[in-house]
Amino acid sequence: MDVNKAMEYAKASQAMEGLKVSEKQQQLILDRINKKITEEEFKEGAKKLADEG
Repeated sequence: MDVNKAMEYAKASQAMEGLKVSEKQQQLILDRINKKITEEEFKEGAKKLADEG
């Protein structure tokens, strides 16, 4: 499964639960998958996004 298809599947799954994946969340996930950021940077970014929400 390619990354875009996997992302669409994840977004649809979240939508069924009444949740929405924001553009910032999506970009953070893609940056980690594509190894543009480290695991630590991903965790820090996720925490920041959670605190904003």
